Amino acid sequence: MTDIGLPLARTRGYDLAGLARSAARTLAPPAVAFLLLIGGWELVSRSGVVSTRLLPAPSLVYATLTRSLDVLLEQAQPTFWGAVAGIAAAALLGIALGLAVSYSATLMRMVYPTIIFFQLIPKVALAPVFLLWFGTGFVANVTFSVFIAFFPVLVATITGLQAAPPSYERLCRSLMMARPRMFLTVKLPFALPHIFAGLRIGVTFAVIGVVLGEFITAQTGLGYIILFSANNFETALLLAAILLLCGVGIVLFAFFLALEAVVIRLYDSR
Repeated sequence: MTDIGLPLARTRGYDLAGLARSAARTLAPPAVAFLLLIGGWELVSRSGVVSTRLLPAPSLVYATLTRSLDVLLEQAQPTFWGAVAGIAAAALLGIALGLAVSYSATLMRMVYPTIIFFQLIPKVALAPVFLLWFGTGFVANVTFSVFIAFFPVLVATITGLQAAPPSYERLCRSLMMARPRMFLTVKLPFALPHIFAGLRIGVTFAVIGVVLGEFITAQTGLGYIILFSANNFETALLLAAILLLCGVGIVLFAFFLALEAVVIRLYDSR
């Protein structure tokens, strides 16, 4: 028993050591690059080569962030929930329309070119139109967010539903498998990674859409704080708001990464 147990213990220790070395190799280069960037930025700002109003030191940005954290967190709430509502609506619309056009060639020819046409229009140019249609405030920001985040989810869904090998589909048809069962057993497993990839891209676009809407229409939100800070040359507050905005994007991106892992694990366990 001892002889059997010792190799397992050594193997586990070796695996843990290997994971630690792999994590160190993965994390060390970006960590070193980040520290060099922050250190160089601090030195340049403190040297007086660039005005602190244009490029405040990271230490000043951090001090501003901690001093104004309560206000920034309050302003981050409409931005966060606007992005959540935007990506949720974009996911529902994109996945539903992707399913519809994937199973109907006629609908694909009717709808897809129109969507491509609207996607090619610069989004900022349509912001005044959304302002006229939806007014100012939360609804306008969410609508603009959905408009930007919708397309990558749609394309990823269509691509994913076409990713199953044709031989798998021929086998299902030869077995006279019903289309709903073929979708659940063949098409959906191949489509899920693509759909979640589209959602991860879409969530970044949703945050961008909300911020663009806040630039134009809102009186609250991190986008409004960024615009207000730029107009008043409060660069430290501007960078602090951008830093918190990055945090909002990272939280939402991480949520979809975790959701993908849970959904795929649950689906594979069936």
